[in-house]
Amino acid sequence: MTALSRAAAAVAAVLVREGVDYAQSKAVFKAARARAGLRAAPERRGGVDRLTVEEELRFLDQAYAQDGRTGLMLQTLLETGARASELVQLRVEDVSLAERVVTIQHGKGGKRREVPIRRDLTQLLRLHIGGRRAGPLFASRQQGSGAVPHTLTRQRVGQVVREVARAAGITKRVYPHLLRHTVATRLLALGMDITDLQRFLGHESISTTRLYAETTAATLQRRFDQLTDPAAHTLVASIRQQRGDDAALMAAELLARRRAERVSTAGA
Repeated sequence: MTALSRAAAAVAAVLVREGVDYAQSKAVFKAARARAGLRAAPERRGGVDRLTVEEELRFLDQAYAQDGRTGLMLQTLLETGARASELVQLRVEDVSLAERVVTIQHGKGGKRREVPIRRDLTQLLRLHIGGRRAGPLFASRQQGSGAVPHTLTRQRVGQVVREVARAAGITKRVYPHLLRHTVATRLLALGMDITDLQRFLGHESISTTRLYAETTAATLQRRFDQLTDPAAHTLVASIRQQRGDDAALMAAELLARRRAERVSTAGA
């Protein structure tokens, strides 16, 4: 009889003697692990899924083909990195067309944040808002009592996202948070600082941003692109294949630093 079998038999005897049922046994094991100092090993998370550039274009093209309002709503969701629960709370008053800023009044944890938007999206929102001065930015098509429109729900936004993705022929599972993943990785790849991305997304902890937005892979891609020497590209690619992203990122940073130092010395 192995040590594990003996331990299981002893625990089973205690549970029977004390009359502990199945539901209660969960609490017993949790308390026992805590007293014994046992902790689960940290979960190793892979890179989050996202839309590729090709999928993103197909997704938005399909959304606008369905109708302009749907296209603009999903473009806004994608480009602002808003959560579905935040999008449905957006009001006309939260959009500053002059400053090109959308204000998330009630983000996760009740926090407020300002999100910059591109000029193209600003112009589209200007046309969508028209002469309105207040009210939901994207109201439900259904009407409430009288002239009061129903507010969109995050469940409905999720349904629209899935329907558009399916119609666009995207086979992976697409949901509102995937669009948030997509803009996060895109901004990192374009060079946005991780702390700025944290504020953009409204994350409480920088560690969440790192895990959520594939920091290493995005930064490695940017560093890799900064290397102009074909031999450096080959070296970094080889290190990435043999040692992984972290080692390749370190190598890319060192090579980029040495290149910058050589350029500085030559110009002195």
